[in-house]
This record gives sequence, structure tokens and C-alpha cells, in this order.
Amino acid sequence: MRISRAIVVAAAAGCLLVPAVWAQGQQTKEEQTKAYIDMMRKDIRTQRQAVVDQAMGLEAGDKAKFWGVYDKYQGEIKALWDQRLANTKKYADNFEKMTDAIADEIAMKSMDIDTQRVAIRKKYYAQMKTALGARVAARFWQTEVMLDHLLDLQIGAEIPLMP
Repeated sequence: MRISRAIVVAAAAGCLLVPAVWAQGQQTKEEQTKAYIDMMRKDIRTQRQAVVDQAMGLEAGDKAKFWGVYDKYQGEIKALWDQRLANTKKYADNFEKMTDAIADEIAMKSMDIDTQRVAIRKKYYAQMKTALGARVAARFWQTEVMLDHLLDLQIGAEIPLMP
């Protein structure tokens, strides 16, 4: 139950942030893209840590172990977010002049990022399992997957389909 509540709170907060960025109709397309990227970098990561902390529901001793591993995990995931944001920017920059070659490059990069994300999750699942046991590691994996699906859905709803 605590995971559901935490995820609903994160999703609701995220849904409020994205339209606020795009509602500023006076901005240029480039300014809107930059604002969107800045919002994703700051707010989602901040909210995510609070949601993960609540969803994990760990005792003080286990929290220290968990956050030691989780912080390293977030460092690797941050690099993927940067790649994803660059790919999204490339999509936005080429939206009006999209070619098959550019579309293929963007799609293949997106799939590569997904593959890397799974590999990183597997790596840190194993580390969580060693440090805290399989149930806590599975809760970590479950929470991360749910949050990523919510964020993917939220971001996907804001990005127009390929022309």
C-alpha cells in the first residue's frame, strides 16, 4: 500500500509540472525544450528520492546500506537520463525536418538506452540483494520499474508522435 500511495503522489506532482512548462506559450520552441529538460533534471529526481524512501520503508540501519548502494545506482542512471534528454532534444530539433535516417538513429538510441537501463538495474539488484536480502532488492527493483513506467508514460504523453 505504501508503494502505491508514494507512486500516486509522484505521478500527480509530475503531471502538474509538465503542463506548467508547456503552458508558457510566449516561449520559443527552444526555450520550451530547455525548460522541459531543466524540469526533468531537477524535480523528477528530487521527488523520486522521497518516493523511493517512502516505498522502501526501511529501518534506520538498513537505510544507510540502501542509500549507499542507491546513490551509486542513481549516478549511473543519471548518465542515461542525460543520454535520453539529448535524444529527446535531437528529436525536437529535427521534428519539422525528420528523415528516415534521423528517425532510425533516434529510435535505435532510445532502444539502446532501454537496454542499458535494464543492465544497470540488474547490476544494482544484485548489490541490493547482497547488502539487504532478496525481498528488499525486489522491492527496490519493483519501485524503480513502476516509477520509470510512470515517468515514461508522462513524458510520452507530452511528446508528439513521429511525423
